[in-house]
Amino acid sequence: MAASNASEQIIYLPKTAPRIWQPVRQQAADSYLVLFIAAFGITVIAVRVFLEMTGYPQIGDKTFHIAHMLWGGLLLVIALMMLLIWDNNWVWWVSALLGGIGVGLFIDEVGKFITQSNDYFVPLAMPIIYGFMLICVWLFLRIRRSQPHSTRTLLYHSLHDLKQLVDNDLDPFEHKQLVVNLQEVVAKTDKPNERLLAKMLLSFVQAADLQIRPEPNVLERAWFWVKFIAARWPSRRSFRILLIIGFAIEALRALAQVGTLISVANNDSAALSIANFVIVNGKSRYIVDNPLLLTAYGGGTVIVGIMCAVAALLLIIGKERPGLRAGTLALALSLTGINLLTFYFSQIYAIGAALAELVLLLGAAVYRWRFYLNR
Repeated sequence: MAASNASEQIIYLPKTAPRIWQPVRQQAADSYLVLFIAAFGITVIAVRVFLEMTGYPQIGDKTFHIAHMLWGGLLLVIALMMLLIWDNNWVWWVSALLGGIGVGLFIDEVGKFITQSNDYFVPLAMPIIYGFMLICVWLFLRIRRSQPHSTRTLLYHSLHDLKQLVDNDLDPFEHKQLVVNLQEVVAKTDKPNERLLAKMLLSFVQAADLQIRPEPNVLERAWFWVKFIAARWPSRRSFRILLIIGFAIEALRALAQVGTLISVANNDSAALSIANFVIVNGKSRYIVDNPLLLTAYGGGTVIVGIMCAVAALLLIIGKERPGLRAGTLALALSLTGINLLTFYFSQIYAIGAALAELVLLLGAAVYRWRFYLNR
């Protein structure tokens, strides 16, 4: 009778469209993407700088050449296999790291596969690599802005957090978020199974004898330390002076770049026709005689330089908000547009310029966060 009564309590739902194919965003997708993008970018920079400094050595002999693209493919396979075999939380972090390094090693040789001559040094290679990174950054920003709150997604995330409980890695902050997610499911869902599961899990995670990790781990403590320092140092006056210097240097650098282009132009040409602008990449030399390409690069560089100069002047006279907006817009324009051409004309210089602009952009964002968003 007991078995019969138990079976009578089963509720059979009407046939509906299965949700198994509806994707659910990974809870820490933005963090995994940050690690992937950082590993990807650092790998490309490290490879290009190392090869430039060592004279582009090769592993192999007269018959074989072990290209670093192969090592990138191997790391990509390892990253994928780890995701297919293991289910630990740390596997996702390691896979994101290995995947980023693998993609960096793989795409660094894109020049060989877009040219008939397998030319590693072709100028178009670095803009393609940089463009791919911009796409990854755009994807990260899109994912970070979109915070799904469907009850199905919240249950997925809650079940994911329970893995950390099994591994004794659930800290108080994560525990609090887990409780909030489950309470939201109970309050909002219109599906009996979701509400029943959420209530059972909520009762479990709110148990008095539940053991959670009392302190954050090493990486979390390091991140808290970075935020603590960033929120207090340097002082507002010193920080503003650093930003003024940074924007002024960007303006001067833009003028220097335009001066380099003008120095190779025909003096008698009213249209700034460029005469045999030479690109040196590694062991190869390329001549660019397309006036439209060079004029577009020069014009864009001038615009960015003027905007950075305006940002520095506005910060000097105390107009911080418009100064930050002008400077941020200039850096965003340079990082997302002008640098595609910069990487075409130069590799090592463009890497340094892009990193400097990124640091200045982050500095402006931290300044705005410290002195405006927290007010």
